[in-house]
Amino acid sequence: MGIFTNTIFPTAGERTGEGNSNFGGGIIQVQSRYKSDKYSTTSTSYTDVSNLHVNITTASSTSKVLLLGCLRIGSGAGNSDNKYRFLRGSTQVGDENFCRLTGSSETFVFSDMMIDNPGSAGTHNYKVQIKAETNEVFINRDGSNRDHGVSYIICMEVAS
Repeated sequence: MGIFTNTIFPTAGERTGEGNSNFGGGIIQVQSRYKSDKYSTTSTSYTDVSNLHVNITTASSTSKVLLLGCLRIGSGAGNSDNKYRFLRGSTQVGDENFCRLTGSSETFVFSDMMIDNPGSAGTHNYKVQIKAETNEVFINRDGSNRDHGVSYIICMEVAS
């Protein structure tokens, strides 16, 4: 298939080899969640961010999930190493991430993209967790409780 066509990739993906049975790379489905409300925690252990999770039901055990996340994070104190991570169920996906801000009157956008291999067909829950090093950590607000936009998580099932 050429790049400049008006056709859509088949959900099974493009042919990757000879014959009719080798496919991969097609986007089968997209699930997303946008969070516009505020969230805060003083917990120094990871806590789920409310309303920032996605369920995706994969069609095949060989499917991959392309996970994209964008978080607007604020802090109650400057120079704190607050952290966030993404999970599939209770399994961490990708690395733990640091989100250091220099002051409490700012927010910063942190984004990640990764490929996950759930290993089975069925429903998988992807979510975001955060924890504070000291003081407090926020989603979609700063230390003065000013609103700062939205955060989101997007999952795309990719045929492989």
